[in-house]
Amino acid sequence: MSTIRLPASLRFTIAGEKTVPITAPTLAELVPAIAAAYPGLADRVISSGAFGDFVTVFVDGEDVRFLEPAAPIPATAVIEILPAMSGGR
Repeated sequence: MSTIRLPASLRFTIAGEKTVPITAPTLAELVPAIAAAYPGLADRVISSGAFGDFVTVFVDGEDVRFLEPAAPIPATAVIEILPAMSGGR
């Protein structure tokens, strides 16, 4: 089972947890798996059946934008979901 790791800004969507388990054999199955298992998280990072424009996703450190939808997700993968941040001075 893979693990989703979230930054502090998204942890409220999964009861404050830093990591949660997910089962998605391929990239194409990741979005529907998140939507089914974690609807609060999905509301924040998924738009029209895909990750939102301002969300970056990494699987074992590799940006998924450069991977094919059929790319397998290893059973022990760490998936990081990072929303765009703004602010500061």
